[in-house]
Amino acid sequence: MADLFGNALAYEELMGRWSVRLAPLFANFARITDGGRVLDVGCGTGSLVRTVAGMARQSAIVGIDPAQPFIEYARTRCADSRITFDRGNALDLPYPAASFGHTLSLLVLMFVPQPEKAAQEMRRATRPGGTVAACTWDRDGMEMSAVFWEEAVRSDPDAEAGSERPQRLNQAGQLAALWHATGLQQVEETVLEIGMDFTSFDDYWQPHLKGVGPTGAYVDRLPPEQRETLRRALQKRLQADRPAGPFSLRAKALAVRGVVPKTP
Repeated sequence: MADLFGNALAYEELMGRWSVRLAPLFANFARITDGGRVLDVGCGTGSLVRTVAGMARQSAIVGIDPAQPFIEYARTRCADSRITFDRGNALDLPYPAASFGHTLSLLVLMFVPQPEKAAQEMRRATRPGGTVAACTWDRDGMEMSAVFWEEAVRSDPDAEAGSERPQRLNQAGQLAALWHATGLQQVEETVLEIGMDFTSFDDYWQPHLKGVGPTGAYVDRLPPEQRETLRRALQKRLQADRPAGPFSLRAKALAVRGVVPKTP
């Protein structure tokens, strides 16, 4: 994960700008209340932390992520004294039990190798009666990446097997099943949708050349001629016979919320 997510600025260009757009929808679904402590597991460059800080102005907010470049970048973007950023692992959160009123995770669990353990850690860190919520991109509803991989596999049959594309918790019902298995109550899963607006094809393509995320890592491994073949295929797919210019893609995310039982 550190190799895929080692460049904070490049990540912002590729995915961070969409996390900012999704974060308010997710935070509202998570039913954040003001005045308590909130933990963001896999905080990345801080999109969700900043959103929660604006919504819950009396709350203390902690973001944790394994990627040091993301932590350093997030610290430069958040000067609020209520906010802290720690480097750490979702599978072994360095906080006492029942430390937070809300524990959240935005677009992370599909990358975690043991999501069951991460969910248990999120529950452990949350006080009884508190909420635990997570959100992942829907595998087939995320047009930006779905189109990319369809065209990549069309020209390179080994693309799917050789990519780092997430293979878990990206279909309806999977997050809810995990939350039930973790022992959370009042579990609810929903769909959140945003539009991804691009000013041009280059606005879509150029961030993939920075080597971050699954798509960027795949493009980085391609020889120049194969990279150009993919670029042309994507441009034809996304703009067809229309003049070069802005276009929009749909992005669908799955979100789940549950409550930590008040009694064992």
